[in-house]
Amino acid sequence: MFITLTCESYGKVNNDGTPADPAAYDYTRAARDAIHFAALFDRFIRNLRRVLGYEAQYFGGVEPQRRLAPHVHLAVRGSVPRPLLRQVLAATYHQVWWPATEDARFEGDQLPVWDESSGNYLDPATGEVLQTWEDALDVIGPHDEPRHMARFGPKFDAQGVLAGSKDANKCIGYLIKYLTKQVADCHVPETDAQRAHADRLAEALRYEPCSPTCANWLRYGIQPKNPRPGLVPGGCKGKAHRPEHCGYAGRRVLVARKWSGKTLVDHRADRKAWLVETLGLEVPDPARYTWSQVTPADPDYLPPERRLLHVVADRARWKAALTEARRRAGPLTVEVSATGEAA
Repeated sequence: MFITLTCESYGKVNNDGTPADPAAYDYTRAARDAIHFAALFDRFIRNLRRVLGYEAQYFGGVEPQRRLAPHVHLAVRGSVPRPLLRQVLAATYHQVWWPATEDARFEGDQLPVWDESSGNYLDPATGEVLQTWEDALDVIGPHDEPRHMARFGPKFDAQGVLAGSKDANKCIGYLIKYLTKQVADCHVPETDAQRAHADRLAEALRYEPCSPTCANWLRYGIQPKNPRPGLVPGGCKGKAHRPEHCGYAGRRVLVARKWSGKTLVDHRADRKAWLVETLGLEVPDPARYTWSQVTPADPDYLPPERRLLHVVADRARWKAALTEARRRAGPLTVEVSATGEAA
């Protein structure tokens, strides 16, 4: 089956993916859903396997919709009845039990300072040690609500596909179309409204904690897990905060370990055979070569900086040869638009 799963709605959007009412659009929930999308997908696979009673195998790719929310195209081996899939989606959720972040305690120039002697961050005004990550979690009581709950949207697409059919080729195009691009490069803003929408999402992600070790916890008076000097709120280097990732920090390619039934050695052999065939080369005979480690005493020894230049030159030459071979093979003719005109 070929399945497409999306996030919930954060407000009505136009055909170009921009909010119809930017003031009412829930950017905070959109940012948190994007950050925790990978965990939500993992929960869905666990639930699906429990219901089916076997270890369902899948291959998927994550890409953004026009509204910049992540969604996943998924090929699942076997067939799943739509009513059953709808029940699994309704029962799938991911709760995030993290400390509250409603009130910003440190902003502007008033930021926590690192104390080298104790290995903690201190309040710049009082010198008090900030609450540790473990203590902040202990404050969460049995009657508290989770900081965030991520769910898939009620709308999904599921269709049966036969191997070797025209639909199978089209679905494969969906899966591979965006895998060589950054998330934000999939839908490049072309209008002022689209650029403003992307900027508002990036601003919502700026101070949103992306993990227990995120520097943004200092903004709310909490030391991140495993603190270290140099952390600044709004300066976390995690992928989720970079505009080119739109909040999604997980893997773009989602593959079950037993999807292909091959080992890593088999995959390497397949890639090598494909490359040799694409470049029109002869299959090399391993018996022609012998390998030995080069030492500084050898006459053809090269210093590291020269070896690095040779490696760069070889890689550039190989890439140019592969690009030319693909050009001679002709362009891809299969339509691979996964979303059409809709967001």
